[in-house]
Amino acid sequence: MMRMLKQSSKHHFPNMLASAILSAAIGVLYFSYDPEPADADPNDMAVIASKPVPVPVIAYKPTDHSVSSQDPKQDKQSQQVQQPGTLTGRMALLMNQLLLEKGCRFLDTVPDYTATFSKQEYVGGSLSDNQVINLKCRHQPFSVYMKWVVGDKGQELLYVDGENDQKMLVKMGGLKGRLMPTLKLDPHGSLAMQESRYPITKAGIKALAEEIIGFRKKDLAENLNTECVMLSDQKFDGKSCYCFIAHFANAKESPTYRKSVIYIDEKTCLPVFVRGFGWPQEEGLASASPEELDEQTLIESYSFTDINLKSELATTEFSEKNSDYRFRR
Repeated sequence: MMRMLKQSSKHHFPNMLASAILSAAIGVLYFSYDPEPADADPNDMAVIASKPVPVPVIAYKPTDHSVSSQDPKQDKQSQQVQQPGTLTGRMALLMNQLLLEKGCRFLDTVPDYTATFSKQEYVGGSLSDNQVINLKCRHQPFSVYMKWVVGDKGQELLYVDGENDQKMLVKMGGLKGRLMPTLKLDPHGSLAMQESRYPITKAGIKALAEEIIGFRKKDLAENLNTECVMLSDQKFDGKSCYCFIAHFANAKESPTYRKSVIYIDEKTCLPVFVRGFGWPQEEGLASASPEELDEQTLIESYSFTDINLKSELATTEFSEKNSDYRFRR
């Protein structure tokens, strides 16, 4: 994944020849990736897992600078043994950006898709339970339908850009849904944002990719003290993925994130698993193990599985009049 590490420019590019070789290598690597649609029955909706997809095990250990020796050559050799990633440093950051941009261009050719969306977020002062959601998404006009199957089971949400006065429709699940009418909420309002870090207008795979791209551009443009590694031959939900791990140097440079973990599908270049970790607020966590620290500082976790890019969704799939939905009941 990725880590942030302060390095001088001379360590980034030892000389012009090395820089040229790296640029050529990354160009070959980048243009060899051809996004392909995921194989799926176009008539099938996302298949719901009975439990959340297991968090992948990452075979990467960050550099421990607290025990760094005084010999730079020895430190460098230690890092080379410790880091099995195909790319590190700025090259890994750039590759992360390039792959996601390619994935976004690919999604521009896909009218709509369905997926199983799982999320866990730190909102309102606590980390929510994992939620598993049936997701339908259309790009033009931007439209989202969600139905919760784990978490607020039975809850439904519908948003269509340009309709319903730019409001989202929410039908609560369970007994509350029987007693309460359909809610019509401002996507950016306080009530809508009580249980989510992002508005519904930022839902879906493309919005997630664009959010990460923005961070990578900032990292590169501002030359932040970011340690980043790209690991190949990783697996998530049975798919071959590239895994990017970033560690940020300090809260001043990265106020929100201490660490991020991103899995990108090799075939489609789409982000399928993303986790963000914040800075520890308790002094006791300073001596915690990396695993304990991650567990205590998780602020967001998103995954997309059962992605069907050939869904060919009808207009009625994004209508509150759909008889399969409960907005009219």
